[in-house]
Amino acid sequence: MKKFHLTLFKAKVAALNIGRVLLRPTYFALFIIATFVVSSFILWSLNLELVSYIVFEAPIALADKMRFFSETYRDIFVTYDNAQALGIVVFSLLFGINSAVFVYVLRLRSFKDMKKQSSASGAGFIAAVISGGCVACGTSLLAPLAATLGATSGAFLRDLSLWLNWIGSGLIIFSLYHLGQLAVPSKS
Repeated sequence: MKKFHLTLFKAKVAALNIGRVLLRPTYFALFIIATFVVSSFILWSLNLELVSYIVFEAPIALADKMRFFSETYRDIFVTYDNAQALGIVVFSLLFGINSAVFVYVLRLRSFKDMKKQSSASGAGFIAAVISGGCVACGTSLLAPLAATLGATSGAFLRDLSLWLNWIGSGLIIFSLYHLGQLAVPSKS
């Protein structure tokens, strides 16, 4: 029971430290930018032909092209109506937070110090820190393997990407747990 309370206490400390880091304008801006970049990558990586068509070939005004892209983000971040859209939002937000806190901790400490002070193993810690990855990339890497094994259904691959997204979100939470303990903000 003591171990559970200690873990809970460490999680609270990590959350408070992360909150303090994100209150700094530089790191809050980094959080917003990283969230936007990763959500863009997830949203558009499997639709590159559509993006290319809209940007270069569609006979519509620039304002209409901008509206197309902005409404897509609005739809994902405001009206997430299924597990996949919610997964993209959660993953993107966690990735943004992780990126901002990681940069803060790297500025505060050297990478060697981070690894020494973390209770995670070296490989596990590095994997957790860069666990963001990309669901679309993972799916596109696993899709040929799945096709080789005979699992070529679109529904299977969609479900696989959903599971990878939620697993990735869990790994980012693990990373934030450890980074948050290392991110003790200075008084300045």
